[in-house]
Amino acid sequence: MSRIIFRAFCTIAIAASLSGCGTSPNSTVKDFYANLEKGEITEAKKSLSPQLYNFLGEQKLTAALAEETDRIGKCGGIKSITPELETRGETAVGKTTVEYKGDCKTKVEKTKLVKEDGSWKITGNK
Repeated sequence: MSRIIFRAFCTIAIAASLSGCGTSPNSTVKDFYANLEKGEITEAKKSLSPQLYNFLGEQKLTAALAEETDRIGKCGGIKSITPELETRGETAVGKTTVEYKGDCKTKVEKTKLVKEDGSWKITGNK
């Protein structure tokens, strides 16, 4: 009987610990750029903090993401996305290097994420 209780406790503990695991800051950044490359702006927006919506507004944000999608296409697509982030609590900061398949110059951007409701979201760099 105690074995059954022990197994049940272990199962519940493992499930509880895994349910708190969200995506990592690095995977959030990679997903964001991958969605932009595919032209999936609605999916890319899911990686962004509501703070950016409030700051830019829906129309400007959508236009900026569409412009970046076009730029990525003109650059032949993305060869690699390399986030280098340092996580401190519920904030991750650093830089992201985006290398293109075509002749476009590699882009290095300051990157900041915050953890909101258990998920990492890209936010403004201030």
